[in-house]
Amino acid sequence: MHSALDVRKLRCLDGLHYSFLMLRHHHEGLWQTCCGIPGKSANLIAALAAAWGFIDAVYRIREIAQSVPGLSAKQPEVQAFLTATAPAEDYFQYLHHLRSELANEHPGNTFPVWGTLSWVDPDHPLRSHMAVVGTQVEGTQYTGCTFDTAEKKWGSKVCLGVNGKSFGFDPIFAAAMAFESFVLPLLGERPAAAGESGDVLPLVSVDFIRGVGT
Repeated sequence: MHSALDVRKLRCLDGLHYSFLMLRHHHEGLWQTCCGIPGKSANLIAALAAAWGFIDAVYRIREIAQSVPGLSAKQPEVQAFLTATAPAEDYFQYLHHLRSELANEHPGNTFPVWGTLSWVDPDHPLRSHMAVVGTQVEGTQYTGCTFDTAEKKWGSKVCLGVNGKSFGFDPIFAAAMAFESFVLPLLGERPAAAGESGDVLPLVSVDFIRGVGT
């Protein structure tokens, strides 16, 4: 029989385990999907869904990480993760409060509701593209990929711009994977390799059998 502390750790492990798998799912192929947008506009929906799903998964991991018994937010590994993934907090809160955002008769924010999706060109490494999402209203502002002039490279191959900020997926994904390698062994699980779930799920099947006289 598990103690209350053991149950808490198991529940945190479950929460983190599946959140990391969902994060991988959303990140995998995101850039390639964006690169296909010019030739196939329908790719935009898949890319937006993956982008916002990624942000949601990062936010959940942040929340669970701060609930793990015995894991202090002051530990260097935790601090590094929370600092690197801090943009997910703002983006999640924006979407979570979208109702009040859109109900404002005099909105102060002049950016597309779902943000601006931008990506680095696969054939021209110094070129990026930006998908203008939604209706173009006068005064709307757009935020694209960020470029490090000192390093002469893009901060991320895919970015989501909201409210003058740019969410770079690649460095945040790298920070999340580093944290996964730290926290899962702490809870007794080996981190999964890319594309590996390692789960054999128990399935419960139910047949409806019509009773006599019904």
